[in-house]
Parts: sequence; structure tokens; C-alpha cells
Amino acid sequence: MLIMLYSHDSYGLGHIRRTLEIASQLVEHIPDASLVILTGSMQAHTYALPPRTEYIKLPTLTKNEAGLYCSRSLPHPINITIELRQRIIWDSLCMLKPDMFLVDKSPAGIKGELLPALRHCKSFLPETKLVLGMRDIEDDPRHVAEEWNKSGVIPLLEHTYDAIFLYGTPSLYDPVQEYRLSPLIEQKLIPCGYIGRSQGASQKAPIRHELGLRTDRFVLVTPGGGDDGFAIVDTHLRMLREKIQPGRHEFDSLIVTGPLMCSEKRRVLKQAADEDLALTVIDFTPHLYDYLRAADLIVSMGGYNTVVEILSANQRGIIVPRVYPRLEQCIRAERLAAKGLLTMIHPTELTPDSLFRSITQSLQGPRPPRSQDIGIPLNGAVTVSKAVKQLFLATQQHKMPATNVRHLSRFRGVGTVMAQEWTV
Repeated sequence: MLIMLYSHDSYGLGHIRRTLEIASQLVEHIPDASLVILTGSMQAHTYALPPRTEYIKLPTLTKNEAGLYCSRSLPHPINITIELRQRIIWDSLCMLKPDMFLVDKSPAGIKGELLPALRHCKSFLPETKLVLGMRDIEDDPRHVAEEWNKSGVIPLLEHTYDAIFLYGTPSLYDPVQEYRLSPLIEQKLIPCGYIGRSQGASQKAPIRHELGLRTDRFVLVTPGGGDDGFAIVDTHLRMLREKIQPGRHEFDSLIVTGPLMCSEKRRVLKQAADEDLALTVIDFTPHLYDYLRAADLIVSMGGYNTVVEILSANQRGIIVPRVYPRLEQCIRAERLAAKGLLTMIHPTELTPDSLFRSITQSLQGPRPPRSQDIGIPLNGAVTVSKAVKQLFLATQQHKMPATNVRHLSRFRGVGTVMAQEWTV
């Protein structure tokens, strides 16, 4: 069984990290599965690949200050870069003929780069099952409706994709209600729960020793990939200078700038690293989750992966969400904060004073409740592997996949129960 996974990776590191977590569960639960990941991530080579997994690198994209896609490294206009990515995707599908093509988040791909390959699969590779992995929240519903209608996403969901895996839970955010999805789309939707992280052996003691902590409290500050998170780390730095007396170490701070932060900003932050501030600054680590588990508190943006990793580790978290160009992070943070799982500071209210108050209160308070205990499942990658196997078995038995999707959709909204009841 060959599974191809598409991870566009235009901004940040969340897509490739989520894709790799799913890939790890697929190879663990489907012994005869081989995987190929199509990714635009410039950091893909730094992560350990699961067994029986290859990746094909797409030219890397990013967004400019106007929020428009552009090539990160190539000196060509965006249309040339997209055409090159499109050809790589097309050739990969045509030559490898996967049994399943699992697309992360973007139904048509960036600027429609998946459309030729999707049409080819429907016409000439009918045995290739097309599956969309839908993130828990896309954006404000009005913006989603406008964007999906303009880009033709609704017909793709209704007629092209064979199944839709929801990487979230309707109990927190129901896309059928929020986006007013049709019954045809609803019957394809399989709630999988959040794509939480596997809990390996704790590295807490070695990491804290490695950092040479000066106190018994450790605050990790991470702006994700780093492209647009400088305000958070800069505010944290100003807070240390303004609110904490020199030499009076109330807590240690580790700032992980992210590899996408511009070199000048990284240089400024590294120069600020100071023993008097109990501050350490590094660019990037592929083992960020281990650092997150070793910390007492995480200050971060509100991207899907970072938030789910905070929940997976049952950690205290202070989220300063991105509000432009999408409200996705803000909506997620508001919903989770309302359930007591983390603290949110709106970016318009982020100051050294507000951050210091939140950090002090969080460090003095108890850990939040476990997400699973209040109906927010984190075993999504395991559930995805079960769903993939079920859809593949249906294909092998020459059944229409829609029949199987209708069977699976009876689990809609029960998250962890689905993983327990699935027969594979």
C-alpha cells in the first residue's frame, strides 16, 4: 500500500510536523504501508523520517508583507514557482500511482496547484482514494464562505474528495455548522480528534541540565517558524529588562526564534541573551516538543501544532494568537481559553506588564485539566490510521467508498469513542 501525503508548508512549521506525526502512526498501524511526503518545508530535512517513508521537496513558498504568496529562494515570479511545484506533484502522482492521496488542509493546494493532479486521479487513477485532512478551524466563517466560493473549494469537497478527516472535534468547533456545509460534505466528514504528539520518554532533567537553569522555573518562548512572531519575543525581552531586577532570577527563559525569522532580528535577540536576565536564545531545534515538555510554561503564538503540543503535554500555556491575515489562531485560543486549557492575550493587549502578570499568575497556578478529560481528544493520528485502513479495505473489496464513509460517519462527534469502536 502506497500513501502519498501533501503538505504545502508555505508558512511556519506546523504542516510538516502534523504530517510527520500522522505518517508515524500510519507506518506503525499499517505494516505494509509505504509513504511519500510532498512538502515545501525548508526544514523537512532536519526531522527524522518514519520507517518506509520518503519525501519529495517542492520549491519553498512564503508570504510577503501584503500576505501574498511568493518564492522564498528562487528569483522567479510566483507563477513560475507554482508551475514547477504543480509539475512535481503531477509527475509524482502519475508515476507512483498511490493507493491514497492525503492532502493537508488546502483542498486545491496553494493557488490551485493540486487541481490538475486531482482531476487526473479522478479520470485515470480511480483506485487512488483522495482524502482531505481538514484543520479544526480555517478562519472566520464569513471569510471561509467567501474564499471557498471564490476558489471552487465546495465542488471539490462534494465531488472530488472521497473522505474528509477533521483534525479536531465538533464539540469545540463544528465546521458543518460554522461553514454551513452541505449534507453531501457532512456525510464524508470523519472527526478524528486533534493530532496530538506521541509521548516518548521524558527528557526533562537532561534538557534542564543542558540549559544550565539558574532557577527552578523554566519559561519557553516560541513564535513557531518565526516569520511573524517577533512581537512576542521582543515583548518578552522588554519585560525581562523592565520588570525584573538585574540578578533577581524569578524564572529562566529560553527563546527559540524559529528558522524563518529574519537574520537581523535573530541577531538582536541573541545579543540580548544575558545571565543577568536568565535568558538563552537559539534559532531552531527539531526537538522543540522535548523542550516544551521540560518547561513549566510556554508562551507562543496560536498555531495548530504548538497549541496541540501544549495540550498533549498538559502544560500551562500563554497564547498570543495571530489575527492577520486569518482569525483561525484567535478563534482557537478563545475556545480553549474558555475551557480553562490555556491563557490568551490578544496581540493588541500584549505589553511587558500584561505578559509579566500572565506569566506570574500561570507559574503560581495549577496545571490545566487534561484535554481528554473534558471531551477534547488528542489521539487524532491513531484515528487517522484506522480510517485510512478502513477506506483501503473498502477499495480492496470493490465497494463504493461513500458507503464506508457513511458507516464511519456514525461516529461523528464522539472523538475518542470512535478510535475505540473502529473495527479494522
